[in-house]
Amino acid sequence: RLSGLIVDIFADVAVIASSAAWVEKYRQQIQSLVSKVSDVKHIKWRSSTDILKEEGLDMSEQKEPAPSSYSGTVKVMENGIVYLVSMEGQKTGFYADQRESRHFISTLSKDQRVLDLCCYSGGFALSAAKGGATNVTGIDSSGSALDLANENILLNKLDAERISFLKEDATAFMKGAISRNELWDLVILDPPKLAPRKKVLQSASGMYRSLNALAMQVVKPGGLLMTCSCSGAMTQSGLFLKTIQGAASMAGRKVTVLRQAGAACDHPIDPSYPEGQYLSNYLLRVM
Repeated sequence: RLSGLIVDIFADVAVIASSAAWVEKYRQQIQSLVSKVSDVKHIKWRSSTDILKEEGLDMSEQKEPAPSSYSGTVKVMENGIVYLVSMEGQKTGFYADQRESRHFISTLSKDQRVLDLCCYSGGFALSAAKGGATNVTGIDSSGSALDLANENILLNKLDAERISFLKEDATAFMKGAISRNELWDLVILDPPKLAPRKKVLQSASGMYRSLNALAMQVVKPGGLLMTCSCSGAMTQSGLFLKTIQGAASMAGRKVTVLRQAGAACDHPIDPSYPEGQYLSNYLLRVM
């Protein structure tokens, strides 16, 4: 029930993400309490400087408290897959909120050709490979994220002939694939947060629509698209499904919703704080 505070624990490292002024105010007390959690030996504190600036807190002007940061990488296991998590990576270093959906993808992937767009360190792609996909391609524009993804291939002793990662903009890659008439059985589209606040929701809706229209065009008829939005403004507006329908019209495709999901169950929602519901995840049949 504490808005602005996230604690993700990876092995013996607790990553504390701060996005509220009160969290920064009570930093030492929070670190002290988290350090008492069983098995936690290290703490990595991550401040969301842009959000805090909107609250009137300029972190560049703050006196740095006693160092508590852990750097480097740590190995974790999820659903039988080993992941290398970077303490300097996106969000808290790993998208733990998609855990259940990654497992679900593994159950759909046997003998399938899979494309993972905005793949970060390869979460969905690795799950698909473990699930028996014949070929998996992961696309991301971040070189450091793909370094982790390629290390994850080695850690899990996966066949590099069946899974590969490419550094490319997702939109450019999809346009190229469309021009080559290249299609996949299963496509995952999990872009970064495009609507960080309500005032950009309209422009973000256009970006989500365009991305999804392209993604639908690289799904073979009858294939599956798992599409996601981690923008709280989009999820809470109720517009994401309407945006998906608009994308289908743009792409000249028809879609059916097979599954609707959100964050994993360790991301509880307080009914008195509906703003905490931020992740949308739809599995679509694309015709």
